[in-house]
Amino acid sequence: MKNPYATQTAKLIKITNQAPNIKLFRFDLDKKLDFSPGQIIFLSIPGFGEAPFAPCNPLETDFLELCVRKVGKLTQILHKLKIGDSVGIRGPYGQGWPLFSHCESINGWTKQSQSISTKLPHDHNIRNNKIKNLMLVVGGLGLIPLRTLLWGKNKFLPNETKIQIFYGAKTPDDFLFKNDYAEWKEQGIDLKLTIDKECPGWNECVGVVTALFNKNMISPNAIAFLCGPPIMYKFVLEKLKEKNLPDENIYLSLERRMHCGIGVCQHCAIGSFYTCKDGPIFRYDKIKNIPNAI
Repeated sequence: MKNPYATQTAKLIKITNQAPNIKLFRFDLDKKLDFSPGQIIFLSIPGFGEAPFAPCNPLETDFLELCVRKVGKLTQILHKLKIGDSVGIRGPYGQGWPLFSHCESINGWTKQSQSISTKLPHDHNIRNNKIKNLMLVVGGLGLIPLRTLLWGKNKFLPNETKIQIFYGAKTPDDFLFKNDYAEWKEQGIDLKLTIDKECPGWNECVGVVTALFNKNMISPNAIAFLCGPPIMYKFVLEKLKEKNLPDENIYLSLERRMHCGIGVCQHCAIGSFYTCKDGPIFRYDKIKNIPNAI
């Protein structure tokens, strides 16, 4: 019987500073990790435990990339690692962001998602032909679980799909993956940025991420992916309701609830759902009436 906690060795091969106390780590793996954007892996360091993270590398690459903020004991040790050091990796776990049913397969992603039971709290193959566009509402670290999806836009989304991103951060220095923006814009991705407070040299929107709704039209016939701090969801959901976006067209990440990854500890339970098995991506209409779910 396969050990669900078994790990593979990952060797650190590159470190890039992304923002204050946030680094992007690239690992070489013993075995290529096939995952869907939004799924979770666990990284372990002997003597310091393990923690869940969302991979953020392009699907077709052989390496693994994790973007990590230094906030606790394990992440402090991770930030001290040097090129050539090794960690343990297990996963992936859970269900990722939903897919369009006519996208091409990359690393078995489409095949895997099409086999998911429709009884789960999401619909990973969006079969409604009227839904063509994608809106991402992102706060802080929320761009991490979405980066893989953005890098694969031209490979697995229909050509006519428009992607619109509303991304909020505290300061200009806190935006992640800034080196990616130019290429995303070349692909036709509409990226709108906002910071919490006025900052010298900043000429774009000022205010929390919902301020972008007041200054920009949202794409018609869209589905929305939300990823950010819990407090953000409340106000973004209100804005989406004002824009008459149906609840079944809204998906959000509850990654923060992840614990063991395999549904054993039950700490991630939301009503009858387990975040590590049924999530961390949930369709809003499936969980909106569950107390304290969001």
